[in-house]
Amino acid sequence: MEKDILESITQPVFIVNLEKEIIYQNQSAKSYFDKKSLHQFIEKIFSLRHIKDGFSIINYFLEISELKFIVDIYPYKEEYIIIFAKDITRYFELEEISRKEDIIFALSKMIAEIFHDMKGPISGIKAAAQFLKENPEELSLIDDIIEETDRLTKMINEITFINKDINLKKEPTNIHKLIDKVIKSFQKEYKEVIFERLYDPSIPDINIDKDYLTRVFINLIRNSIEAINGKGKIQIQTGISFDKILSPKGNKIYIRIKDSGKGIPKELEDKIFLPFITTKSSGMGIGLASAYKIIKKHEGIIRYIKDATFEILLPIK
Repeated sequence: MEKDILESITQPVFIVNLEKEIIYQNQSAKSYFDKKSLHQFIEKIFSLRHIKDGFSIINYFLEISELKFIVDIYPYKEEYIIIFAKDITRYFELEEISRKEDIIFALSKMIAEIFHDMKGPISGIKAAAQFLKENPEELSLIDDIIEETDRLTKMINEITFINKDINLKKEPTNIHKLIDKVIKSFQKEYKEVIFERLYDPSIPDINIDKDYLTRVFINLIRNSIEAINGKGKIQIQTGISFDKILSPKGNKIYIRIKDSGKGIPKELEDKIFLPFITTKSSGMGIGLASAYKIIKKHEGIIRYIKDATFEILLPIK
């Protein structure tokens, strides 16, 4: 009876003893793994510290070759563990297809936005040059031309940064001091914004590129200020992450930036880090794409976790 139930499950199920010997695997498990990948699967399961301590593990992400699983592990009779593996590879494939479609949409939008945004400075340069040609004594117009040229240069630099490789100059850094420095730069201008700091003093210094991480925090805090129209509360919280999937061993810190605004529209939540996707009426949507690139280069993770909150995970090394 019990075996029939296990065989009826369409996802892999294993019973394994503490010597890593497979006592039972259902038909689905046999169809998923060859000898090599099965060995890798079992070894990764037993590399988890909690297995040896006799604890259950729920929703653990595990990747074998091109297959991706969410795994539940339960101790059984002190001598065995039962493993349920849910194949989520197809979800990742569908997400990749959706991501490519989003990129095509973003690129189309990008081209329109770039030409639209460039019209302003180009028209300004043309008008100033034409007037200067007719009135050569008006040398002050040269400053206008330089200013508009600088605007164009800044646009081009922001766009090319997305595709440019970056070299990090990492050094041990107190993340709280870095955040405080960014906050201080905004406090002078935005008197009606309340910055609430919820810092974990136990966080160690981490190896980061201070300049690039400063750029990330400037982008995120500026976005929060714009989201609350320069009036409201921005909360910055830090701590050690024990996320079950992203940091199960507690080897990452988190930085959460939450504002009192409405948050990201649901339809944009999974697209917000794509270049040229923005919720603003102005701007090209480069900031979050740049932040994503910088955090990924640090072997970290940045994500939107709802409730007007962005979270950054950075490794402790």
